[in-house]
Amino acid sequence: MDAALALLAAEGRDALTLRAVAERIGVNHRALYRHFASLDALKVEVAAMGFARLADALEKVSPGEPRQLASSYARFALANGHLYDLMFSMPLRKWYGAASGIGPAIRRVTAASIVGMGGTKDAKAHVFRIWGLVHGLVGLYRTETWRAANDRKAVEFIASLV
Repeated sequence: MDAALALLAAEGRDALTLRAVAERIGVNHRALYRHFASLDALKVEVAAMGFARLADALEKVSPGEPRQLASSYARFALANGHLYDLMFSMPLRKWYGAASGIGPAIRRVTAASIVGMGGTKDAKAHVFRIWGLVHGLVGLYRTETWRAANDRKAVEFIASLV
C-alpha cells in the first residue's frame, strides 16, 4: 500500500497499475494478485486509505466550525492531489453503504463533516453544499482556471466563502 501511495503521489492516478506497484516493491506483478483480485481492488483500497486520512483531518475540526471544515477539506485536497483524484473517481454512491472497502471511511468523512457543521438537523444538507463548493473550487484552482498566489491563499479564499 505504501508503494501504491508513493507511486500515485509521484506519477498520478493513471500511473497506478499492479505492474508498476510490483516493480516498486521488487516483486513479480502476479504476486500482487494474492492480495488484490484486480487493479480496481487495489484502487478501492488506496481510495479507502485516502478517505480515512481525510476523515482523520476532518475529525480534528471543532464542532460548529464550517469554515474550519472547508479549510481542512481544501488543505487535504491540495496536499494530496493525485490521491484526491483517485478517491473521487470511484463510484462512491455504490460504496457508501458497504461494510468494507471505501464505505466505512466515507461514512467517517460524512460524520465528521456533520459534527463540523454543528450537528443541526439541516447539517447534512449544509455539508453537501460545502463539499460541492470546496470540491468545485479546488478543481478550478488545480486546473488553473482560477488562480491564487499559493495554496494557502486558495484555502483561505475557499473557507471565506462558507
